[in-house]
Amino acid sequence: MEEKSFFSGTAYLGMPFNEKFKQLVFEGIDRYGINFGASRNNNVTVDVFAQAEAEAAKRSHAEDSIIVSSGYLSAQLVIQHFLGKYKFIYAPDTHPALWVGQPQPPKISFREWTKQAINEVNSSDEPVLLITNSLNNLFPEIYEFDWLSKIEPRRKVCLLIDDSHGLGITGENGEGAYVRIPKLPNVETIIIASMAKAIGLDAGVILGTKKIINNLRTSPVYAGASPPSPGLLSAYVNAFGIYQEELEKLRANMKFFRSFIEDKKGLYYLKDFPVYLINDANAADYLASKGILISSFAYPDPTGKVLNRVVINSAHTKEEMRKVVEAIIEMKEQRTRIKDN
Repeated sequence: MEEKSFFSGTAYLGMPFNEKFKQLVFEGIDRYGINFGASRNNNVTVDVFAQAEAEAAKRSHAEDSIIVSSGYLSAQLVIQHFLGKYKFIYAPDTHPALWVGQPQPPKISFREWTKQAINEVNSSDEPVLLITNSLNNLFPEIYEFDWLSKIEPRRKVCLLIDDSHGLGITGENGEGAYVRIPKLPNVETIIIASMAKAIGLDAGVILGTKKIINNLRTSPVYAGASPPSPGLLSAYVNAFGIYQEELEKLRANMKFFRSFIEDKKGLYYLKDFPVYLINDANAADYLASKGILISSFAYPDPTGKVLNRVVINSAHTKEEMRKVVEAIIEMKEQRTRIKDN
């Protein structure tokens, strides 16, 4: 049976099968055990939790951080903290982990939404929580936040950003979105992210000022939840060099792949993001027939349009990437011949 090439998922830095990282995980488990089944507010704890949070804050250039057991919990910890105190305004395509009930995020472009959000904030007499992604990983787009300066200085705003697909790979050293958000006196910025993507941990992180992080630590949601695996967090603390090495490989792979597709129509991508959208409804089936598995599903609405995307990671070889490019070119040539006939 022909071996399949896998170009899907979100393990952008290839951490699940990275031998150096796996060794750090094994060492961490030997030292701390597989899990720590107790509240983070327990009087008995282990030092690696504080070490990992200090490391996460340092790598992201934030004042402080909280690491919890999942990206979902990191989102809900913040949402529950502000619920009933702030007015929630959702941006397009926000992840369901950030929802309360069924908020119906607007089906408009991010740029259009920012104009609406500015007007809504400036006309509101209550504090506002703006909820958005740092980027769109489905139709690749990295969002800018300079529009925040148009919010009236007297308006109290908290900006909650989901950076799950940016943390570890965007920014100069993979620091993610926190460092590029404008620092304004009337805008409090909180970043949440799943660490199960580029970082390779079953955990979630919250980044912010010491004040907001300390407030979140008093939440019953935080107190009642078990922490992530201390063995995994030990690996994270000691893996900075591995992450940097894999980020360099990923960027080299993106440059290599991009050199073959720059003039190809029907492909949509960003220079610094490893997801390539193919505008062809049957692309996944065709590529699968060539032994190539790509990301192909409707999201977030399972009844919506299927999105076919090639996802590059740091572990892909040049041979594998050439195979994908050749198959895409062959597919497009075949489509053109059929159309012409």
